[in-house]
Amino acid sequence: MRRRNMTSRAKQRQEMLRELATDESVCVTIGVGVSRAREAVNALRRIQDGTYGKCIDCRKRIPAARLQVKPEATRCVPCQTEYENKTTSYRADTSYVARKSA
Repeated sequence: MRRRNMTSRAKQRQEMLRELATDESVCVTIGVGVSRAREAVNALRRIQDGTYGKCIDCRKRIPAARLQVKPEATRCVPCQTEYENKTTSYRADTSYVARKSA
């Protein structure tokens, strides 16, 4: 009897997880949480190796005000802006190519 209850509960959990996995908003929320955790771990590694607070592109110090707002920042504001502009235009270009070839 006890084993049957355990199996039943396991099946219920699996079904609940399937439902959650198909709910896009939950998946996005979980993804954001994982991403933020990964950024925090990477920031701790940079503290340990002495590179925390240095921009990964220009190697200049990231201003303390930026690190207070976004402690996991890896780029100074000018480099981050340039990076976002490049990646945004790249995404736009690849989506155009994908639509054109379809």
